[in-house]
Amino acid sequence: MADENDLRELREYFSNVPFWQYTGCVIEEVGDGHAVLSLAIERHHLNGNMTVHGGVYATLLDNAMGLASRAAAGRYQATTHMNVHFLASADTGKIYARGRVVHRTKRTVTTEARVETEDGTLLAMATGTFRVFQGPA
Repeated sequence: MADENDLRELREYFSNVPFWQYTGCVIEEVGDGHAVLSLAIERHHLNGNMTVHGGVYATLLDNAMGLASRAAAGRYQATTHMNVHFLASADTGKIYARGRVVHRTKRTVTTEARVETEDGTLLAMATGTFRVFQGPA
């Protein structure tokens, strides 16, 4: 179980990851086994149909699940499997990714996440598995 110092360090560390900064991913909340991220949709997030690119959804889902997993089982992890379902599109506004741990062993963490609009419309969902390491991989 992560304490407040661990959670603060996770927020600070991931807020400074270059890819997160590039995409505009913001950590709204992180707690033991859960995380909420947000993203204000900008032009560079759009695909040829002028809707949010599926890779943006996948990034948010992976980040929400990974952060939730790290909050529950420690910093040193890697995604080993992710299954994504794209359900609806969005082109403006703010979207939220909510991730949570559903099962944990000593070496793996299974998670799920959802990306939704501000009014709760489900855009994408995923499950993911993370490998837990004792130190830097």
